[in-house]
Amino acid sequence: MKVVIIGSGASWPDSERSSPSQVIVVDNEPLLFDCGPGSGMNLMKAGINPATISLMFLTHLHIDHSLEFPSLVFAGYLVGRKRKVDLYGPTGTKDFCNSLFEEVYPSAPAIVRGIREDGWNVTSHEVSKGLVCQQPSYRVLSAPVEHGIPAIAYRIQTGEGAVVISGDTRPSQSLIELSKGADVLIHECSFPNDMIELAQRTNHSAASEVGEVANQADVKTVVLTHLFPIWKGREKEMVESVNREFRGEVIASRDLLEIKV
Repeated sequence: MKVVIIGSGASWPDSERSSPSQVIVVDNEPLLFDCGPGSGMNLMKAGINPATISLMFLTHLHIDHSLEFPSLVFAGYLVGRKRKVDLYGPTGTKDFCNSLFEEVYPSAPAIVRGIREDGWNVTSHEVSKGLVCQQPSYRVLSAPVEHGIPAIAYRIQTGEGAVVISGDTRPSQSLIELSKGADVLIHECSFPNDMIELAQRTNHSAASEVGEVANQADVKTVVLTHLFPIWKGREKEMVESVNREFRGEVIASRDLLEIKV
């Protein structure tokens, strides 16, 4: 199993970080979690063809996590995707998907059907807690987290280990339970500790809070993502802040970072 950070940034424009996205590769199958602005280009830079992605998961429906979904679906079919696309996400995901391809971009399915005999096939699913989907080599589970709108975290469990993706959230007991004993926890770390009040108001996490979650979940490695530009040049401080609460490995993510599990 391999983790590829496609986008390590957040909603504010950043010249070095694309918006949130990550791929978990299991037995050469890429599972895409979130797809904010810049995801398509960075997928190609990482050597991941959109045609190979048929399972997509959204932690929530904010623009910086979901904007490139229609583009990646459309592009994948144009360049040869053979399987149908299944999109998983919180409450609202079905309306999101249907409105995009029935009202906003109805030309996209029509174009694909005009080019390919097998045409367009996209199904959306709304999930909350428990088993999301499974194959012989992996299971994906979810749990609700705290972000002010419907939002979920995911756990990808394989015979090689487990990876958890927090999405955007305040420190959450449900996330701690979902993350228990995971090899890698990819957790948002939006703000420094001196901006913890802003983190609380916006339903995000500050660095020391991420450390507390990781410590309680007893994970092996924490990968910090969803990094606002305020962190630029302060990455060492970020890691040290997390390490005050958590003694495991802490990694400040960057676009195209790869981690073997």
